[in-house]
Amino acid sequence: MRFAAALGALVLCACADARDDEDGPGDTGIGVAEGIPGDSVDGGDEAAKLDVAGGASDGAMCAEGACGECTIPEHTPCDADSADPFHAMGLNCPGAPAITATTDGSPTAIGTRFDFGNTDTWQPREGSKFAVIGSGPVADLDLPTPPGDDDAMPTHCDDDLGNFDPGPVLPVPLRVNDVAGDCITDATLLGTGDCSRTIQGQFSQGLIANDYTELRIEATVPPTTNSIAYDFAFFSTEYPFYYNDVFNDMYIGWLESESWTGNISFDTMGNPISLNAGFLDFRDDGADLPELAGTCMRQHAGTRWLSSVAPVTPGESITVVFAVFDLADSILDSYVFLDNFQWGCEGTDHPMTKPVG
Repeated sequence: MRFAAALGALVLCACADARDDEDGPGDTGIGVAEGIPGDSVDGGDEAAKLDVAGGASDGAMCAEGACGECTIPEHTPCDADSADPFHAMGLNCPGAPAITATTDGSPTAIGTRFDFGNTDTWQPREGSKFAVIGSGPVADLDLPTPPGDDDAMPTHCDDDLGNFDPGPVLPVPLRVNDVAGDCITDATLLGTGDCSRTIQGQFSQGLIANDYTELRIEATVPPTTNSIAYDFAFFSTEYPFYYNDVFNDMYIGWLESESWTGNISFDTMGNPISLNAGFLDFRDDGADLPELAGTCMRQHAGTRWLSSVAPVTPGESITVVFAVFDLADSILDSYVFLDNFQWGCEGTDHPMTKPVG
């Protein structure tokens, strides 16, 4: 387990990794993102579920030879009567570690929801609500797709948000270039680009970002934790017309840390979260999926709830950016649901993303 040299003698003695399957944290599954270990996808892995209530882990943390319990801060949901997207994610609640929270993009593309569709597939993972960001207005999600709608030019969720177009360069600290190697074995690469090596492949084709929307937090990692985790789901009206094409909207979960700089949400083959990620389970090709009925995603596609975990260094200051944007065009909207942000004791040397449940 690797941590920044700046922490000197602060190292982990042992920490329970509730998200690893029985094969352990040494599994590898990423081929495209060369040198970045992954983990096997097991949608039925109960260990992928976190205890929302928090509590102490079985692990311990050591500083200068003295070990203490690795503990997760207690958490009480605070979103029932709040329209704050950060409250909906489980952040900035009373008694929780303080964060600085900011947003960027059209206000119409940021919101909260109690549910989505006519089933319980996307019920909140924490509290009563989840946050939503999109490359189109959040309110459009509840506009049903007319029968036989044109997939190339859908009636709903096909909007230009206006002047929210960063182009070929994303807001700092996000970087579209891959690091020149493996951040796990060479810590000097941290801060030089995307350690996951999952973003440059899209931008290297000359494509630009439009309709950019983000939620951002800056925080100090609680000194008795070594990881962050959160749950998300991705949806896009670009499916099926641009499926397996270069015109793929993207979602990025960016971590700026002493342990990792780059995207932390990607599939086991090194694909970023877009139409071509391996997690696109709900593809409404026949316009008959009950999960997407009554929404603008009828005839389109989305993922189930997914969960990402990433390493951080105890006591450091970190920035986390949750961002979605159109790529190349400024229409054919995509959306991300965000929920259940947690501080934890699951830090390994690389991020992992798995289906929830």
